[in-house]
Amino acid sequence: MSNVSLNLYRIFCIVAQSKSYSEASKKLNITTSTISSSIKKLESILGLKLFNRSNDGITLTKMGKELFELIVEEIETIDFAEKTILDKTELKNGEITIGCQSHIATYYLMECIEKAQKDYPKLKINIIGNMNSDEMLDVLRNHKVDFTIMHIKPRETDKKIKIKELKVVKNIFVSNKPIKINKIQDLNNYKYILNSDYTKTAKELNKILEKHEIQLKPSITSDITELRVDGVKRGLGIAYVMEDSVKKELKNKELYEVKVPIELPTFNVKLGYIKGQLTKVSKSFINQYLKI
Repeated sequence: MSNVSLNLYRIFCIVAQSKSYSEASKKLNITTSTISSSIKKLESILGLKLFNRSNDGITLTKMGKELFELIVEEIETIDFAEKTILDKTELKNGEITIGCQSHIATYYLMECIEKAQKDYPKLKINIIGNMNSDEMLDVLRNHKVDFTIMHIKPRETDKKIKIKELKVVKNIFVSNKPIKINKIQDLNNYKYILNSDYTKTAKELNKILEKHEIQLKPSITSDITELRVDGVKRGLGIAYVMEDSVKKELKNKELYEVKVPIELPTFNVKLGYIKGQLTKVSKSFINQYLKI
């Protein structure tokens, strides 16, 4: 692929994503006429019509969609590789984008960021977290984030994503008064505030409880840790949370760990990144503040 062709493909991908010549021109900082002539040139080289044009804008043709799906990941990889190899930015004035599930960001990542910001006030950090695990892995593959912090492992077939263990996290039951449950069956005697059944946390808890023929029926479900904790403080039930999320409340005796006669699940917080494609700033942040 020649340099000219590569640039044409890059312009094509940006136009396809923007669905507008004018939006693409802003992103690429070139004129709409340059974009138009580039697309016409690529169509001429390939002998294909790539876009349908109308008063409402542009859309990909069937062949345009096929081409986009084939090359977009490769173009984004090349762009990211160029950015990485040419990156001379230091941590003190750099920028990183992290994909991190919200509960892990609140009770683990923010402490690391706080330390980094004290050391480097000009460091800019973007956090993307309003996604499920599959979506987060997709933004990593497509270089929308520099790395991810999560507790979901990628599919084993996804060889290019590298995983490093960061922290073992313990889950506990908490109440607003001291409770000790000696018999496993007595778990059924309390009201609960739990995660939704489809979450990984709930599935792992249910798997252990099923072995003892226990099925907890929550009176309140919420995937927001802060809401579950607030519900416990109001006396609405026992909640199941990350121990790190209630460290202050346990220390101040606002909440109490409920002692149970079974071993509850733990999970590993993991760093995910694409080998050879971490920026200099990302490497420095990981080494200094995630300590791996």
